[in-house]
Amino acid sequence: MKKIIIPIIFALAGTSFVAYSFLDTYIIPREYTGVFNANNGASNFSFSFADMGGSSSKSSSSSSSKSSAQSSSNSYSTPSFPSDNISTNKYYENLTKEQIDSLFTDEIVFVPKKHYSDPDIYVDITTEHFEQTETLSNQYYAADIRIRNASLLKTALAHDTAGENFTEFTSEMCKRKKGIIAIDGDTYGAQKSGYVVRNGQIIRDTKNTSRKKPEDLAIYADGTFEVFNEREVELKDITAKGAWQVFSFGPGLISEGKKIIQKGEEVGVAAGRYQNQRCAIGMIAPLHYIFVVSDGRIKSSPGLSLYQIGKIMEAKHAWCAYNLDGGGSATMYFDDGTGNANGNGALINYCTQELVGNNANNLPANPPIGERGVSDIVYIGKE
Repeated sequence: MKKIIIPIIFALAGTSFVAYSFLDTYIIPREYTGVFNANNGASNFSFSFADMGGSSSKSSSSSSSKSSAQSSSNSYSTPSFPSDNISTNKYYENLTKEQIDSLFTDEIVFVPKKHYSDPDIYVDITTEHFEQTETLSNQYYAADIRIRNASLLKTALAHDTAGENFTEFTSEMCKRKKGIIAIDGDTYGAQKSGYVVRNGQIIRDTKNTSRKKPEDLAIYADGTFEVFNEREVELKDITAKGAWQVFSFGPGLISEGKKIIQKGEEVGVAAGRYQNQRCAIGMIAPLHYIFVVSDGRIKSSPGLSLYQIGKIMEAKHAWCAYNLDGGGSATMYFDDGTGNANGNGALINYCTQELVGNNANNLPANPPIGERGVSDIVYIGKE
């Protein structure tokens, strides 16, 4: 009898361990108890830089005050934001300073799904097509964004909680933060390692050694972007340069004005799919950015490859561009900044969770529209 019972016990124990490991890795939400708990032991938090959301003349002094107040609780001091844009000599710009200033408006101007402007933020969304044919639209959405100060390029975490497996819809996070435009982030919460800095605070400082191409994106307080290799660079060296955000997903698409993404290069579960929904962020010049999200898994718009999204960023004159979480997570949400649940906010792209083969002839014509919960977003806003 013992010969039967003992193997059964071990089998059940092994099965339980595997089940727990799976749940712990992919299902059970778990707050971080590491780096972020340096902040007075608090894992559950809300980022608020409301004082920095006004005109650029206020932002620098407000940032300095915030940085001083947090210097004892953060792993490093929140970077200060310069009042004026840095030189754009090496960046593309087809407008004069006067023309750029005229894009910002004294009062809020909002056109649903298309346009927003106020004294500090300008967003214009266009619907475009990549190599369109008679049967394929290959549709994507490009948001041309200008802001007065890099502090207005923010991030938010699902349920304002740093940890693994916390998820929330991009639209919900954007409305809660009274954002103007939001895209999904780097799905940091589904990973156990990889550098993560959000709104000037270190969330995770461990290297990801499993990624084939561990390219991260740093967004600095002066409004510049940099793609760097996580294995070759210490986080402290990035934060020392004033990192405001650090994303650990990738790969990089454009670096210093040159396309670095290679044909056939894909990541993660998308490696077996040539076409998919895509989400990417780019810097044309400091304080001039572009968000690009494509449709996918639809008969008329099967999606894009990473190389193709890199070509789009190149055509948009991005100096630096980076791939964020795509597939069913790829979402662009646009709102008027009021956070009103019954207001003017709307999804811009066609969000679908359908997952079928790459053959466009087998894709559904009208799959159900629905967001996927994500761990974090990138958004433009003042709160």
